[in-house]
Parts: sequence; structure tokens; C-alpha cells
Amino acid sequence: MKNRLQILFIILIMLGVLVSCSSCSPTYIMRGAYEEAKILARRQDIDRILHDRSASDDELRKLQLVKDARLFTLTMGLTPRNSFTKYTRIDKDVLTWVVMGCRPDSFIIRGWWYPIVGSLPYKGYFDRSDADKEALDLQSEGYETWVRGSEAFSTLGWFNDPVLTPTLKQPEYRIANTVIHETTHATVWIPNNVPFNESLANFVGTQGAVEFFAQALKTCSADAACVERQQSLLRAAQRSKEAGFQIAGAVEHLYQDLNLLYNSSSSHAEKLARRNEIFKKHIDPLHAAYPRMEALQSINNAEIMQLVIYMTSIADFEKLFQALNQDWKAFFDKMREIAKKSGADATRDPFAELRAMTPP
Repeated sequence: MKNRLQILFIILIMLGVLVSCSSCSPTYIMRGAYEEAKILARRQDIDRILHDRSASDDELRKLQLVKDARLFTLTMGLTPRNSFTKYTRIDKDVLTWVVMGCRPDSFIIRGWWYPIVGSLPYKGYFDRSDADKEALDLQSEGYETWVRGSEAFSTLGWFNDPVLTPTLKQPEYRIANTVIHETTHATVWIPNNVPFNESLANFVGTQGAVEFFAQALKTCSADAACVERQQSLLRAAQRSKEAGFQIAGAVEHLYQDLNLLYNSSSSHAEKLARRNEIFKKHIDPLHAAYPRMEALQSINNAEIMQLVIYMTSIADFEKLFQALNQDWKAFFDKMREIAKKSGADATRDPFAELRAMTPP
């Protein structure tokens, strides 16, 4: 009965969206409602699955990890509500395909507006073919485009978000990161400020995953197999954080130099020629350090902006966290303070508020 009521609620919300959003495609909105309703209808309680052992050994191990990571978010001061207490099996390796578009000689992004969350710099599709069609349409309008897959999303606490099959197919350090990342969205979200929201969740997810596995290691006691396993997972989480910070630093400097070029008096042709030199200057060392890195193989403003959205001022979040003696409660009090100020005054830049709080 609860699932049916939630599905009905989704449909009612989507109908309200159609009324309030004249630029939204009815087919697009209703498809989203249909897919979300299917996800909710197929949910299974994680505790029941773990008790009945009604899953493969790999699923059981990773579902226990999801449960433990969710409980860990509570110790961080996050508010998962009932999310990640259920599991939905879906026959897909990728949940959604996300499309971004950006001008080739500027960082002007194609945006879309949605009720509740506000303006977003991307659009999601449940089928790759639909995403590719959107990308082609944007290219015909002169945009560079980037299409990426996503294994999870947050409804910002509106619904009981389950963990999904694509997430469980990821390495364990990434699963813990995803649970913490998405729970951050349900705890703090500033409408019309996606780069801040995603960069915050990115920092919290990577830092939280390191702490989660460090805590798990302490529970191993004298169990040698447990110690070896948790040490391996902790190292993987630490490597992920280190790589993320290095990529964020390179992308930040790349963005700054390209933005200067794009805002200069150079001609369109000169900008396109010089931007490749700037790209190689910042990204070639990154590929040398991480030869398996798949991102940033060639210059594409849409891909760069995707990384900017997820990696802006990561070092400032880290500085503030350290200045607060790694106290998550104090840290999220600061984030809520920023959210309150930005919510009351849309002209406030949450990153400027963050930098004002961050020691030099």
C-alpha cells in the first residue's frame, strides 16, 4: 500500500510540474515519473534480504556495506532519513545518461529549469539513444556536448531512495562514497547552485569514505583477514581522494586560464587554436601521473564544465573541515549557514561565503 501511495504521489507531483513548467516536455516528465515509480515499486528491504540470504554472496556483502555506510552517515551529522534501507534490482549497468552542452569559445552552459531543485546545467535520460539525440540537437545549436552515465541519484529526501544494481556493481570504496555523497544532497541542497551542491557532496563523499573504512579497520581486532581486507579498502578510498584532489586542482587552473582566453579580445579562431595549448599544459601532466585516467582525452568545454561542477573549491571545503578539527557537526552547521544565506538572497555566492569562512 505504501508503495502505491508513493507512486500516486509521484504522478501528482509530475502533473503539477507540467502545469508549472511550460518549457518541460510532457513525455519527458511522465517518463521520469514512470521510471521512478518502477524503482519504488520494486524495492526490497535490505535487512530482509540480509536475513533471508536471498541474494548472491557479492550482493549480500555489498548490501551490508550500504547498510553500514548509511549508519555511518548518521555519525557524520547527515540525515539519510529512510534512504538506502532498500534495494531495487534493475537490469541496467547505467541508471541514467546525463547530457551537458557548452559553447566552444566560452563557458556558457545550456541550462534547464525544474521545479523544486531549480536551474540545472544538465538533463538526464533513462535511454542512451535519447541522450544522444539531445546531444545532437545541442550540437546543431553550436554547443559542444558531453554524455555520461550515472548509477545513482537523489530525490533530496522526497522519497525513500533505494540502492540500485548499477551502484552495487561498483568497487566497494565507490559504493560507500555514493551513499555518503547522495545523503549529503538530502541534508543540504541550495536551489540554483548545483556546482556548490555537487562539490560539497564530492568532498564529503570522498572524505567520509576514508573515515568509514578507517573506522571499519578499527573493528577488526585481531582478525588478520579482516585487517588485510579493510586496509585494502582504506587505501583505495585514500587513493581516490588523492586523485580527486589532484584532478580538481588541475581542472581549476585549466578553467581559470581558459576563462581568461575566452573573455579576451581574441577572435573566435584564435580562441579555438590557443585553447588546445592551454589544455595540454594543464592536462598532459595529469595523464602522465594517472595513465589509466579516461577523462579529458581531448578538449571539450562541456566535459570541463562537468568536472568544474563537481570539483569547485574542493580544497576550501577541506581547509574549513580541518580548521573545525574535523568536526562534521560543526562543518555542516557552517554549510547550513551558507544555505540559509544563499536561500534568503539569491545574489549571494555560496563559494564566496565558503571562502570567507576558510582560513588562509
